[in-house]
Amino acid sequence: MRLLPAIDLIGGKIVRLTEGDFSTEEQYGDPYELLKEWQGKVPMIHLIDLEGAKAGEPRHLDVVHYAKSLGFLVQTGGGIRSEASLDAVMETGADRVLLGTKAFMDPDFLDRAIEKYGNRVAVALDAYDGKVAINGWQEATKLDDISVAQDLVQRGIETILYTDIGSDGKLNGPNVSRMKALRQIVNVTLIASGGVTTEEDVKELKMAKIDEAVVGKALLSGKVSIDELIEWEARYA
Repeated sequence: MRLLPAIDLIGGKIVRLTEGDFSTEEQYGDPYELLKEWQGKVPMIHLIDLEGAKAGEPRHLDVVHYAKSLGFLVQTGGGIRSEASLDAVMETGADRVLLGTKAFMDPDFLDRAIEKYGNRVAVALDAYDGKVAINGWQEATKLDDISVAQDLVQRGIETILYTDIGSDGKLNGPNVSRMKALRQIVNVTLIASGGVTTEEDVKELKMAKIDEAVVGKALLSGKVSIDELIEWEARYA
């Protein structure tokens, strides 16, 4: 199982939110310094432009460029709602680019993105109580997460990042039951995000046949170290 250290960005700084609420912002320093600390320790990182997600256009492509220059594989997203923005992010060399709001509101855009960039395109499926949220988690929809996941796979998406908003930033563990429900429905790469904090969390996700997991606040707050993350990844490979 692959574990992805997460960096969320607002105003050039590393931040974490609780349940996607921008009023809960906590800052954790300079992304450039942290990336240098992680260089050579982990192969792939998860970079999310929260400012871009709220604004509707990417704001931190410089950080993606820098991460690639250090040799990381990069999964990134946030604010990609036009073909120009998608092209700009792809041009950084990002290995996996997450589409969110635009993928749900404009399926034709998603189809064109898949046709142009293939499996480098993934979808961030963010949900609260089983309903998809959009626009940086600021707007709820009536879209059912399981039904949306099925549609994404039918359209050709090979990777889905599922964030349980109710678990995000709380350090109380992921929504394993929801991940199991998704696993029963779709046979693509599934990434769990939200609440992953302990080795037991990783073990439960592995048993649920989840392929990857994002670890954010637990790592940044010191609940878990990058070395522990590496050990867990090897143990549950």
